[in-house]
Amino acid sequence: MAGCERNWPDRRLLDAVARFAGANCVQVMDEVLPGESGSAFVVASGDDQLVVKLVPAGRNALDNQRRLIRLVSGLRRRGYPAPEYVGAGESGGTVFTVQRRLPGQGLHRPGLPPEPGLFAAVLPGLLAAIELQCDAGDLARPPWPAWLTGTIEAGGDGYCLHATMRQAGDTAALLDRLQALGRRNQRGEPRTGDIVHFDLNPANILQAGGQLSGVVDWNIPFGGVGQGDRGFDIATLLFYSYDIEQTRQALWDRALKLSGAAWTTVYLCHLCLRQVEWSRRHTPGSADDTRFTAIAQAVLDDCEAHGA
Repeated sequence: MAGCERNWPDRRLLDAVARFAGANCVQVMDEVLPGESGSAFVVASGDDQLVVKLVPAGRNALDNQRRLIRLVSGLRRRGYPAPEYVGAGESGGTVFTVQRRLPGQGLHRPGLPPEPGLFAAVLPGLLAAIELQCDAGDLARPPWPAWLTGTIEAGGDGYCLHATMRQAGDTAALLDRLQALGRRNQRGEPRTGDIVHFDLNPANILQAGGQLSGVVDWNIPFGGVGQGDRGFDIATLLFYSYDIEQTRQALWDRALKLSGAAWTTVYLCHLCLRQVEWSRRHTPGSADDTRFTAIAQAVLDDCEAHGA
């Protein structure tokens, strides 16, 4: 396997990836993929490019990734622009997935909204894709939305950390406000049978030539995730494009029609907490920190204006 040496990732893991690819070896490409965790990288297998994503170890981690592959494969059969997975495995205690790389570039621009005209052009395809998630789940009794509302009440595992929000007056007040809104809007039963991406932000939306070419970075970090209300993904698009006026109302209308005002508010409260906390903890004072704090205030204002 000459020519395949590399200090990182682990050689055994690369050998396991090569077996999934049906190749003698794979070559890690000198490319940094976007993403907060730095857990994905690209390898070449002949003329093919594969994305390898490392998954945090944990109980049933490999089973969760195999379930993810089944769900995403089902969406692809419906015509969804999701990546083709070639497998999930484990090597030396590291769980990983392997998928074929989709064409296109992400919509993300650091500190800025997606380019407005491009986002508007891609949005119809995105909304059509999200409709393919309808009733595509595989669980009779998914834990949605309890684990989501738990982040508003007490925080999450490595994200939505309330301690971060309590460190400054502006974020502490924001936390108090979104908690009050989130608590009083948990009424009625949300949808629970849809597949949910859960992180449908511009970095995970690919376009080529102004057309949607893929939705990437699917993940099931713990059991039962990946199923709930597809309206959450609409709310995610709304939050991350909130400063694009030309598409804001259309996304509000779709979210309200699908999930109702109460649960749309709960979803937006979680998103405000998740992104503001992450930006404040990792890049305080940055353009992202400033932008998302302002978006969160505007979102909560408008939730209240919708009667939440």
